[in-house]
Amino acid sequence: MSDAALIPSLQSQALSREIERQFRNETRDVIAAAQHDVSAITAQARGAARRRVHEAIEELRREGARRLAGAKAQFETEQRARAQRQAARAVADGFPLLCEELESRWRAPQSRRQWTNAVAQLCALRLRPGAWLVEHPADWGAPEQRDFAEVIRKKEGVDISFSPVGELKSGLRVKADQAVLDATPKGLLADSRSVAALILDEIEQE
Repeated sequence: MSDAALIPSLQSQALSREIERQFRNETRDVIAAAQHDVSAITAQARGAARRRVHEAIEELRREGARRLAGAKAQFETEQRARAQRQAARAVADGFPLLCEELESRWRAPQSRRQWTNAVAQLCALRLRPGAWLVEHPADWGAPEQRDFAEVIRKKEGVDISFSPVGELKSGLRVKADQAVLDATPKGLLADSRSVAALILDEIEQE
């Protein structure tokens, strides 16, 4: 083959090699760009997935906290209701026992004397001078009545009379004008709230 015929062949081969080189370079660049895009997309996907997982975990925690708070509130409500029922039963059981104890103290001479002396001192402090009527059980005798009057002797302007009342089994009821000092068991326990508070306080101390 002559040199003139060989030149076009060489040029064609050189052009072919250049095209192949450019193709390889472009392919490499495309693959690199694609890999970069894939890496970026994968990283974004992992980040989004982590955020979703984190949000899901936080929601689970919040839901767990809400349920725990609700359960705690319900438990505390039930505990308070249970405590209130127990307190109500204790008070209901305590009132008859207090009445029995007061009746028993009235029947014992020494504690009855303490009771009547305390009533006499209270009358001297709270009741106005005038005619006082002391209502009492039928078996409260004259000697104890004299002792009662002796406690009040120093208060001027008091005229004491005694009257047995069949319905009274224990305690005294003193009437002075419009005022009444009721020191019978019923009168002593009339302030039910205060008595209930005392019963519950006694239970807590025990």
